[in-house]
Parts: sequence; structure tokens; C-alpha cells
Amino acid sequence: MVWWLRQRGALGMLPGALLALVLGIGMTSGVVVVLPSFLGHYAMVTELSNFVALIPSVSLIACLERRMPSVERSAVRRVDARDIMLVAGFALLVTAAAAGMSLLGPEAVLAAARNNLLFCGLAMGAWPLMGHRAPLVPVFWMIQAMFLGGRSRDDPHPWVIVTEAAQVAHAAVGAAAVFLAGLLSLLCFTSRTDR
Repeated sequence: MVWWLRQRGALGMLPGALLALVLGIGMTSGVVVVLPSFLGHYAMVTELSNFVALIPSVSLIACLERRMPSVERSAVRRVDARDIMLVAGFALLVTAAAAGMSLLGPEAVLAAARNNLLFCGLAMGAWPLMGHRAPLVPVFWMIQAMFLGGRSRDDPHPWVIVTEAAQVAHAAVGAAAVFLAGLLSLLCFTSRTDR
């Protein structure tokens, strides 16, 4: 178990990512960013902390990419099941930590927690197909959410999720669905010897 955690970099990289997220959200909460809209009529306003929520998804893929296929093929224990438990547990831990910070600070921190769940789900869903390039999917999602604009002022398109307010129910349901779809993709589309 310890060799697997060391090999994945979980003992150093994941606590560092959690600390970076907590400090990043703490330093950027309340900072609002307005980027121009290239296709929509209205620019979207978002918190800078939503960009910080990309950090855990990148670190999860970095952990999954640090594998040793020749050694893991001959392992007696299911390394693939441990990988899924590691990434799911870490994504949920980070989301819980960010949601816990919302009790101390502004409500927008809750949106960053929701977006972390969305970004981790997107990255995990793309990893079986894209490998180490999978973090590009959540980054692209964030970029298109900002630059496609909204339906009206402070009203983003429903499928965007990232720029929705913290109390919007369909955004939370969508982020949870994307996270579960990412876990399912990780479970179904990656062969055991490739993990």
C-alpha cells in the first residue's frame, strides 16, 4: 500500500494540491473577474476562485499518470480499484474542504467547491481517452464558459455550470452527474493492465 501511494505521488502531490486550493480560495475569494464575451452578447462575471478549482483535477491526472504498468500487471491486489478510490476520495475531500470554507467566507466559495467536482469529473472521464492531456478538458470547459457569454446579464447558459451562482440547483446536480460519469468512465474504459 505504501509503495503504491509513493508511486502515485499521493503523499506529496495531493496534500500540496489541497493546500494550494485552500490558500488560493482564501486569497482570491471576493475577487471578481470579467472577461470579454466573443460569441455571446453579455460578458460573464465570475470569481477568481473558480480558476483555482482547476488545481485538484490536474493533480489527480498527474497521480494517475505515475504508474508502472509492468509491475502493476503482476500485482496480486487490485491496483485499479485503489486508483479509483484514491481519485474519488481526494476529489470529495477537496470539495468538502472548499464547502467547509464557505461557512467562514462568502457564498461564492461554495461555487468553487461545486466547480471542483465538475472539473475532477471531466478530467477523470477524459483520462482513459486522452491520458496525460486530460486536464485540458476542464481548462477548455472553463475557457468556453467565460468566453461564450450568457443569455443575459448575470444569466449564463444552463449547461455552462461554472459561472452559475452557488445556490443554483441544476448546476450542483450537473456537477455531481459529471463527477459520477467520470468515475464510471474510469471504471469501464480503462483496462486493468493500463492502470
